[in-house]
Amino acid sequence: MGSRVLAITFFLTVLIVIPGIAIGASEQSADEMFQQAENAVKAGNYEHAYNLFMNASEKFAKLGNEAEKKEALRQAKRMSWLFAEMTLNRTSADETIQDAFPHFTQEERESFLEPGASIQFESDGQVYYFEGIARNIRFHNASLSQNYTRSLGESPFIDQVSPFISAPRDAKNPLYQNHTFQGTGLLSIPRDLLPDNGILQVWFPLPVSIESQSDITVTSVQPEEYVVSEPVTTGDIGEVYLEIPLEEMTDDYVNVSVSLTFTTSPRILDLNPDLIPVYDTSDPLYQRYTKSQPNIHVSPEITALANQIVGDETNPYKKARLIYDYILQTLPYSNVPHAYISAMSIPESDFVHNTGFGDCGTQSSYFAALCRAVGIPARAPGGYQIVPGHQGTHFWAEFYLPEYGWIPVDVTVADAADWAYNATPEQVTEYKDFFFGNLDPYRFTIQTDVDEPFSGEPNPDILFTAVHQMPAVVCTSSDSDIEMLGMAYSSYTFEDITAE
Repeated sequence: MGSRVLAITFFLTVLIVIPGIAIGASEQSADEMFQQAENAVKAGNYEHAYNLFMNASEKFAKLGNEAEKKEALRQAKRMSWLFAEMTLNRTSADETIQDAFPHFTQEERESFLEPGASIQFESDGQVYYFEGIARNIRFHNASLSQNYTRSLGESPFIDQVSPFISAPRDAKNPLYQNHTFQGTGLLSIPRDLLPDNGILQVWFPLPVSIESQSDITVTSVQPEEYVVSEPVTTGDIGEVYLEIPLEEMTDDYVNVSVSLTFTTSPRILDLNPDLIPVYDTSDPLYQRYTKSQPNIHVSPEITALANQIVGDETNPYKKARLIYDYILQTLPYSNVPHAYISAMSIPESDFVHNTGFGDCGTQSSYFAALCRAVGIPARAPGGYQIVPGHQGTHFWAEFYLPEYGWIPVDVTVADAADWAYNATPEQVTEYKDFFFGNLDPYRFTIQTDVDEPFSGEPNPDILFTAVHQMPAVVCTSSDSDIEMLGMAYSSYTFEDITAE
């Protein structure tokens, strides 16, 4: 989720040593060991819990208790995800900061290692830090961010969008035109990382038909003979489902690919903010998108803050704008450890509220949660942003107004204005104003909301359920983390083929 892909995560995960049965463990039953592992989790001893779960799985396997073995492995997998991106100890975190910012004093570096100043957690008496600590220091400091974009000679997003916001809306202005894209999705897992036999289940994400994304054509799904459920591009999430018999796979890689075309449209706001109809609170849409859900979690703390932000304002459009401005002014973009967040079952909205760190997924979920807390239906759609030169996974937000429908909001892309070394204050204001109520046509939408599930969910072997920008991959005949393989070895690329 966000501009970073979790490709590195798998390699970090497999570095965790899987020990044999610990000394004295032979005297304990598999059930006792599993219970000890659960107690270790409650005590915050996650490394110890990982070892115990792995040892319990070995004992269950020797007993022929396949279901219990699988559950122990699932819990071990969850423990390993905690450390996939939380890889630094205090010494290596300090070294990472020093390498990135050699001009910082030791006192300045150490200030970022304190609780609350960076993303960190404790396990087995040791503090672990997020591997993106240096990037987040830069993101949270406008001067550092501007120095970085100056070194690039480019301010991403604002250079591609800002020149066209107030330019004539004619055929030469790409921001206000429809675009047709060709997309190619690929899953390519090395054969030697998969078991000899069994079924590889793959839910591959596809575009979904919405007002601003149309003319979707899935031109190819390969290997076609293993497609179980035909491509779905309507409803709340797009997907195609395959079951691949691994005993028939003899090449060096097991490949799944999709080819497709789709047309995107810009979304431009045209309303009088003083003439917003009253919500019908009995409407199923209103009820669905104002309640709390797993990642757009409307906690009492978030509700209290939302009421504080909007104050006495009653107009839903103006309330949403107050929330948008609040996030832009107080919560700069950050990279966050989504494997850790998923493994800990932390709602996306709660994570940014409690830590002050949020990427596109967490910021968008937070915006939606704050809106819902004050009676505004809201959601967080996602897929990819395909701005020229800056394709990557992305999420944004929408809030609903009667008679006008879903109004787009992109807090994260708006944040990019603060990184720009070459933007005037007027350009920054215009740019941020644009992304409240308007949306560029450079979007590939897979799901209409952050918690929309693939058809195979709920599934105990799918841990990463918050977003589906990459395939969900399951193989019950494997003891390895096949889901992480699916994320590590997948990609989507896009080419603008709009006719000149």
